[in-house]
Amino acid sequence: MKNFLLLAGLVSSVTVFSQDILYAEGFEDFAVGDFVSSHPVWSTWANASETEEDSQITDEMAHEGSNSLKIYNTAATGGPMDIMLIAGLDGDVYDVSFWMYIPSGYVGYYNVQEEQEPGVAWAFESTFLTDGSISVVQDGAVVAEGNYPSDTWFQVSHLVDMDSNNITLSIDGSSIGSFLFDSGFGGVNFFANGDNVTYSTYFIDDVVIATAVPSTIATPESLSFNFGPNPAVNYINIQGQPSEAVLKIHALNGQLVLEQKINSLDRGQRVDFNLDNGIYFVEISNGNLRSTQRLVIQH
Repeated sequence: MKNFLLLAGLVSSVTVFSQDILYAEGFEDFAVGDFVSSHPVWSTWANASETEEDSQITDEMAHEGSNSLKIYNTAATGGPMDIMLIAGLDGDVYDVSFWMYIPSGYVGYYNVQEEQEPGVAWAFESTFLTDGSISVVQDGAVVAEGNYPSDTWFQVSHLVDMDSNNITLSIDGSSIGSFLFDSGFGGVNFFANGDNVTYSTYFIDDVVIATAVPSTIATPESLSFNFGPNPAVNYINIQGQPSEAVLKIHALNGQLVLEQKINSLDRGQRVDFNLDNGIYFVEISNGNLRSTQRLVIQH
């Protein structure tokens, strides 16, 4: 899963079924020791590449493959490492996700900037404390709270609706809150932010920015379906029209994880699977007709 795109339009996006993967980065195309700002999607807070603000690729830890991005500070007050993933989302609905690893005894942190230029305005900031709690703060007020597992990789996902200015934040597929934000989603700022007592160290891997699939696509009167439960664990019951269809389940990065023929969609059918926690897309097709809905797996 390597970089397909730049939101600023440096290269073309890649269409995957009903979803556009706008940017995907697993850091495998970097060499260990490379500064991440060598890729034009990434910058430092002060646009100071290959300085103490910049972050280097490491093979100490990885969600997939061998490499990840390590963020850490040298003082409990935070910094100086300060990395910005430039997004510049404008209109439409997006899934913005990344995998995170926080060793026990350390804190993690990121914020979302409203502009592509850092320091203009904060949309919100998320702090991961040593007790396993998460606090999301916007304009001085807590807008979401939850928990995360230390010493293991977990996925942080944002369903970003730019038209309604709403974000749903999920950890490993489980929502910890939805909240309104100001009009921009300029980028994600990974800052080595301490809490004045505890140092910050964390790893980032498998970053994905994608357009989100609407709840129903295609022609509802000729191809429609519903399923549940959602979130699901290891099965769904699905029902719809027409009676015969092909069911596919795709991961967020576009990978096909399940495909089977449905012979009695109109009467309802159970579909069993064994999938990891996360966001997936259930696609039903018959000939040229196709409809897709979002599925959350939560064990």
